[in-house]
Amino acid sequence: MMKGINNHSFYTADMIKSNTIGAELGVWRGESSSLFLEKSKELHLVDSWSIEPYKKSDGDEFLNYEKYLARYSEITGGKEEKDFISYYDKIYESVVEKFKDNDNVFIYRMTTDEFFEKFLLENKKLDWIYVDASHEYNQVKKDLYNCLKIVKDGGEIFGDDFHESKPQVKQAVIDFIKETDLPFRNYYANQYKIKL
Repeated sequence: MMKGINNHSFYTADMIKSNTIGAELGVWRGESSSLFLEKSKELHLVDSWSIEPYKKSDGDEFLNYEKYLARYSEITGGKEEKDFISYYDKIYESVVEKFKDNDNVFIYRMTTDEFFEKFLLENKKLDWIYVDASHEYNQVKKDLYNCLKIVKDGGEIFGDDFHESKPQVKQAVIDFIKETDLPFRNYYANQYKIKL
């Protein structure tokens, strides 16, 4: 869940090649998605829009489930699970409404693990992917390694939150780069690009 807007994603949108097939992991309200769509002939939007991942979270933002509920209760209108579920449903429905007239946009209400599994089974490939879902070290790293399975050779992995304020994301990206030795570029404070 986000309180604000990803103000730097428009820099990434400028780097995406026109008429390409891409995916965004972590869509939230779809603001970045609208920018990415301008460059895409096909866009896959992935977000669980669910409270479930936070129940198991060990990320630095959500030290425990109760703190997560307290942090976002002002936005959701309450501290109860039902308030969060209702809020997530509304956000998901707003994204569906936003892109309903775009037959080249495909929306997946599922975890990133489920998306990668589905995409692999369908034997599809992407030109690029934007990683902005989990803020947990293990899941970020898993998402990056899964990207290697569905992004074409010569394609690109873009991402958000490469910053001290998201230490687990930053460390996961650093370790992934060390392990894969792929070309890496950090730009506009917290955005990054990995060339395959």
